[in-house]
Amino acid sequence: MIGSLFCEVEGVLANTAPLRRAALLRTLADEGLVPSNAGNFADDIADSSRDAMLRALRGQPIANDDTAVTLLALRSDRHFAMNVQAGVSLAPGAHELIERAISSCRLAIVTGLTRATVDSLLALAALDGAFEVIIAAEDVAAAKPAPDGYRKAIERMSRKRALDVRVGLALESSAIGARAARAAGIRCAVVAPFRVESIVDANAMLTSLEGETPATLDAMISLRVAG
Repeated sequence: MIGSLFCEVEGVLANTAPLRRAALLRTLADEGLVPSNAGNFADDIADSSRDAMLRALRGQPIANDDTAVTLLALRSDRHFAMNVQAGVSLAPGAHELIERAISSCRLAIVTGLTRATVDSLLALAALDGAFEVIIAAEDVAAAKPAPDGYRKAIERMSRKRALDVRVGLALESSAIGARAARAAGIRCAVVAPFRVESIVDANAMLTSLEGETPATLDAMISLRVAG
């Protein structure tokens, strides 16, 4: 049975991609800028805000101004945080999974979001207090794919009582997140709306958390690892 569940927020617990896109577009509009294309420049949650901004400005002179791009990314992050506070949709099945897991698993969040944003989201979802440990952006020096966030979560949880990472499972939304979890010695399932079998660092793939329980996740991951 899964003993601990480590969750990314973006793309796993919450559908934040539309809010990130809206924040980026608002930031550009405030500066009289338009994106270089109408594609999914802000939809890849594995990207940092700065990377998304660079992709949106590709081919434009301002993209060569590192300071300007960094400032735009920071403004986009502020708009995103306000969007989250105004309301965000949980991913299908996320709330139900956490409610079922509370009684049998130790729960942690390891995310690139700021703590204030995570706290707002959990409060809106009535999940504040559900997670034993929250490792947010400001808690680590190196973001994913570095394993720092997971290692810090393991360290903090182990201070309270012994933690066996061999029965832990990370729920991530990207190859970058999966790489971070595996580097920390934690099995990982990637939750993505489209199956991407090329994510070699994932032990398993899920299209959604809908209908999932700790028991179904354990059966799936055990079967994949054994295979």
